[in-house]
Amino acid sequence: MKNGIGPWCAAAVFLAAGAGWAAPLLIDHRHADVTQLSQAQIERAKSKLHIAYGHTSHGSQLTDGMSGLVGFANGGGLGLALPENIFAWNNGGSGGALDLHDYAMGGDVGYYPQWYNNTVTYLNDPSHADVNVIMWSWCGQMDNEYADGTLSNYYLLPMTSLETSYPDVVFIYMTGHAPDPGEMNPNIDRTTKEACQCIRDYCMANNKVLFDFNDIEHYNPDDTFFEYVSDSCNYYATNDGAAAGNWATEWQAAHTEGVDWYDCGSAHSEPLNANQKAYAAWALWCALAADLDRDGLADEWEERHGGAGRFGGGTNDFDHDGVTDWEEFVMDLAPTNPGPRFAIGGQAATNAATVEFASSADRVYSLRACDDLARGAWISITSRPGTGAAMSLTDEAAPADSRAYGVAVSLPE
Repeated sequence: MKNGIGPWCAAAVFLAAGAGWAAPLLIDHRHADVTQLSQAQIERAKSKLHIAYGHTSHGSQLTDGMSGLVGFANGGGLGLALPENIFAWNNGGSGGALDLHDYAMGGDVGYYPQWYNNTVTYLNDPSHADVNVIMWSWCGQMDNEYADGTLSNYYLLPMTSLETSYPDVVFIYMTGHAPDPGEMNPNIDRTTKEACQCIRDYCMANNKVLFDFNDIEHYNPDDTFFEYVSDSCNYYATNDGAAAGNWATEWQAAHTEGVDWYDCGSAHSEPLNANQKAYAAWALWCALAADLDRDGLADEWEERHGGAGRFGGGTNDFDHDGVTDWEEFVMDLAPTNPGPRFAIGGQAATNAATVEFASSADRVYSLRACDDLARGAWISITSRPGTGAAMSLTDEAAPADSRAYGVAVSLPE
């Protein structure tokens, strides 16, 4: 077809996505924007998760923030326009709330082996058989365990052991809080940061789920970073000396309560800190509910095609059509039907090179071009989210000579 610009052709279909196995899930200040969560994501989290949370005072910042969020969202804070009480939570999930058992296990994760034994006792209780998420927070001891060389044996390895013993439960790792204001000194600041980084590195290397409690304390909602902070949100010019200010109270004073932030309990800290942690917690719940079996395939897609147990993390080819289940997932095809694959359906009769294809509403499609198929140098032309219907992508600056085209399919970020 010559469309006024010379010969061209439609060619390969690409999968612009990684391999189909679990990747680390790291929740930090970048996820503290509750306006990015949809009603469907929140409702799915409430329908799928049964959470047990063990903590002492610092860990209560998260649940106190979650409690305050209910009324804040009901009042339209941050411009939210969601059903009333959508962020409600309680032990048991009554009334359509999120099922979260607060203070489910005594103590906090700073005391080993108590926290480990309390977890085993809790999970072995038949009345807790539905629990599929365990979360512990630190109140102290993280920096001491790191300095003493026991962080691995008292925390990281016991958590991994629990994951092995209870494969149907997701265990959430956490970093510890920033130093108390009276403890701001070079040694504690260093060991706290190094301990947090040790936990992050372990979670990244081993595909764990991490709620980065400490990271959230270093950023205000405008994404301003404060290198030296205390758990009260004081910030400092160096890692000792007098505080230069408090990022939370300063931001609260410059913004409207009930519109931009809300008052709530926040042990050892300020309400805004608990706000941010509540937002990030809901981002965590929604992310977990989207892929609770942690196999890299969206649970909703697996359920639509017969259940999560059928697809082996994406490496199988259930329908034996030569396309792995992971590839079928990325292209949003049916992994149980060796039917038509995703393909470019046609070339539009326009003055610019345009390809047409059927799209899915939750995938991203990118037009790729190649002027030398022997070299295989493909370049990206344009990209658009799918519509769930037929769509097209156009190369507005196509050259006059021949050019090959393909479409890359990827998952939304």
